[in-house]
Amino acid sequence: MSDVCLVLMPYAAVERPSIALGLLKARLQQAKLEPTILYPNIQFAEEIGLDVYAMISENFIETFLGEWTFSGVLFPEFNPNHSEYFDLISPCFKSYENYLPDRNLKEAFLAVREQATAFIESVAQSVANLQPRIIGCSSTFQQHCASLALLKRVRELAPEIITFMGGANCEGAMGLATHTHFSWVDFIISGEGDDLFNEFCYQLLDGGREVDPSILPYGVISPSHRTSTKISIAAPRASVQNLDQVPIPDYDDYFQTLHASTLSPYIQPGLLIETSRGCWWGQKHHCTFSGLNGSGINYRSKSPDRVLKEFTQLCERYGLRKFQVVDNILDMNHMNTVIPVLAAGDEAYNIFYETKANLRWEHLQQLAQAGVRCIQPGIESMHNSILKLMNKGNTAWMNVQLLKWARELGIIVFWNILADFPGESDEWYVEMMEWLPLIAHLQPPSGASEIRYDRFSPYYERPSDWGLNLSPLRPYKYVYPLAPEILSELAYFFEDQNNLVTRYATEENEQTSEKTERPGLENLKLWVNQWNRLWQSLYYKEHKPEYLPILSMNDSGSLITIYDSRPCATESLLFLEGLAYWVYKVCDRALTYREVVSEINKKLDVPVSWDEIFPIVSELRERKILLDIDGRLLSLALKGSCSPYLSVSELPAGYIDLHEFRRHNSKSSEKVLLPN
Repeated sequence: MSDVCLVLMPYAAVERPSIALGLLKARLQQAKLEPTILYPNIQFAEEIGLDVYAMISENFIETFLGEWTFSGVLFPEFNPNHSEYFDLISPCFKSYENYLPDRNLKEAFLAVREQATAFIESVAQSVANLQPRIIGCSSTFQQHCASLALLKRVRELAPEIITFMGGANCEGAMGLATHTHFSWVDFIISGEGDDLFNEFCYQLLDGGREVDPSILPYGVISPSHRTSTKISIAAPRASVQNLDQVPIPDYDDYFQTLHASTLSPYIQPGLLIETSRGCWWGQKHHCTFSGLNGSGINYRSKSPDRVLKEFTQLCERYGLRKFQVVDNILDMNHMNTVIPVLAAGDEAYNIFYETKANLRWEHLQQLAQAGVRCIQPGIESMHNSILKLMNKGNTAWMNVQLLKWARELGIIVFWNILADFPGESDEWYVEMMEWLPLIAHLQPPSGASEIRYDRFSPYYERPSDWGLNLSPLRPYKYVYPLAPEILSELAYFFEDQNNLVTRYATEENEQTSEKTERPGLENLKLWVNQWNRLWQSLYYKEHKPEYLPILSMNDSGSLITIYDSRPCATESLLFLEGLAYWVYKVCDRALTYREVVSEINKKLDVPVSWDEIFPIVSELRERKILLDIDGRLLSLALKGSCSPYLSVSELPAGYIDLHEFRRHNSKSSEKVLLPN
């Protein structure tokens, strides 16, 4: 018998451990409690096929496909119209086709829903056999229904076991709604549970589920909240102030489960690590669409020594050098402390970090030397007017400059283009398309899509400021048999009833062509798709850089030779000398017109004026190798030979080799029994 059992349900990633469970296990061990950590998400991937699991886990959470697959076992009396649901989410099916190229997607999804019942029974029986005093499930993104279904069945099999849930889906009002409407969940931990968890567990072990709520830590919602009129119904949120006191996560159970799994040969795991919480930018200027951090946006960071110790210990313990940093933003103070030490190490890590987009060349160079080979810099648009609507604090020229330098340094950039912001103009997308094809040699966005309105974002908190009429995303009603007002409490993602965009298929969308209403946005989406096709070889296991479009330059000291294979190229080979040489050279970073004149005059013996420079600038623009953006000029050609990108198998977040899985499991579709 163990004291506490913590469970990671589908559709958590199988290619990396859970940092939440790793932290809580380490905390329990400090208190001499006996934890059991289970990873049945890996079991479910075995049962339905790794390709099916990855498809659902990695794609389009706003369809709630993962939640829908467990809705049937959670609510057996609920019979939504599945055909209507599939028709609604069908625009997203194209994203799934690469995972299951030879399968009927609707049949595959229905089959997974059928398989979920037996899976929940199996896991619940295993938990009951362990006889833990307490069982808890983490719920983030597409884990809510699976976690609720497991706890419900455990309550039926072993009613003496105390149940609780935590995670992003349980924060604030969502936690209260979960607790109120699903009576088999005894407790909810809302917010960061690190500091309160041991005390919480000791109190439950001592007092059971009827423990006096007045002695429970702040952030815990108890059974008494359902019945007592004296207890505040305000949604609490716990937070941790001293991150150095948080233990280093223990991932042993994940690796034991993975190594025993038949899927082990196809999964190359990465490690999760945390160096800060909150967002120092959002603390001052909250991005209008961002709901990350909930109400815990205040920024806290670990000390440099603690960060370095954590990298070292996790690397030594698990023999991996791939780290996905889960922070919302890089602590810039670590650029002078942590990053130089990592760069000086004998063997480089492969690290992912979220950053701001206004990094200088020196910053990116430092990061690359330290092993930060993947970044997510918060590039969500290439138009300043849209960026201002977002309150991003960066500009289009900064974004392009960062993409250029990242390509030179071999840093993979994860970014996307968001659209349909309140107050935007379609003309802004027309203006973007006037120059976006010029940067086809730089890494494309993952896509261009309409924004969601997330809980905790300024859009959600103050909808009237933007004339929004928010309601839960439409697929929620096919997952939960709950009244609209209850769904509004439970939901994380919302949409504007005044502007239901074509994220989902509807009869109205079929009758009204959005292309006539948003031609600029539609053309941009088409270009982004084409741009990604030009770059598809980046995501091959054996990446071949020669397949990528290129705009590169060699500088001999007085002559620049440019090679151009972009679709928009005017010439495949260009030569620049004289004043054109100097204009192009100084514009390696984006300069204002005045700065261009100043920088060139520092290089030449004879002063030149803007009137002399302007005709050359015009010619370079016509040849599509110089970008004039936001009143700045930026040379687009990449210097010399670019550093190679990581292969997909080396990515910090872990890698699933679906090609090998399919090759060795050609009949993997038979793993999922189709319903009669």
